Amino acid sequence: MKHNPTLFAEGFLFPEAPRWHAGRKQFFVSDIDRGQVFAISPDGQRQKVYQGPDWVSGTAFADDNTLLVTNARSRSLVRVNLDRPDAPAEMIASLAEIAPYGINDMVCTPGGVCFIDTVSFDFVAYARGEIAAQPSVLARVDRDGSVSTATAEVNFPNGMVITPDGKRLLVADSIDQCVYAFSLAADGTLSARSCFAALPGEMPDGMCMDASGAVWVAGHGRVVRVAEGGAVLEEVDMGTTLATAVTLGGIDGRTLLITASDSYDRSVMAQNPTGRLFCVQVDVPGAGLPSVY
Repeated sequence: MKHNPTLFAEGFLFPEAPRWHAGRKQFFVSDIDRGQVFAISPDGQRQKVYQGPDWVSGTAFADDNTLLVTNARSRSLVRVNLDRPDAPAEMIASLAEIAPYGINDMVCTPGGVCFIDTVSFDFVAYARGEIAAQPSVLARVDRDGSVSTATAEVNFPNGMVITPDGKRLLVADSIDQCVYAFSLAADGTLSARSCFAALPGEMPDGMCMDASGAVWVAGHGRVVRVAEGGAVLEEVDMGTTLATAVTLGGIDGRTLLITASDSYDRSVMAQNPTGRLFCVQVDVPGAGLPSVY
């Protein structure tokens, strides 16, 4: 089945990391290069809930009132009080020692263990063919702020999913063109990597899981719903725009929210911002994290 998306909101520079919070009945979206995080109601009204010191990327909810945010370039994880958006963010941890260039997306277990993508090279320059890629580890931040390497069995970790039973962490690897699955222990330890779905020719980025166990993956040129084993079940045709991440939310959990932009070239983006949000109504609701809070 092929879907055509509907424009939901525009005016962003480079939107990413969409989330849905059922209790607050709002989507949350990062505008990376502007360093901003917005709460967006289903009717499109938006409120800025965080202004970072530099780029921002991944988010997760510690509770109904607390948002965790990755400051991408300063490589820090901070805590934001959503009921006091003007209050200073609280520093949780610096990841500078294990993230040579930056940090990106994140997901957090119900027990408070955060998994955060690291970036060890200039990915924008890599996309232009100017430099070679370098392996980037997946970081772990515990509740006490301690930082460690969760796994080095990845090349460029990107979007992540924690399965509804809490026993697996899925990691989209944009360079390996694969969604990996790791066994996830109760204490946050990762082991037993396997390939959940190989996506040759794609650049898997942000993703989410539905109640059937399939994942929706933003592959830049398109968005696909993929079963474990790699079978493509559905597709969203993005035309000439580039999809970067997805989440399932809305009141019934069946609204697929897609972040997208026409270009990754920062000089082009600065002169002509094309960051937009699109929606598709799907049959199977979201499940697991980061879709269900």
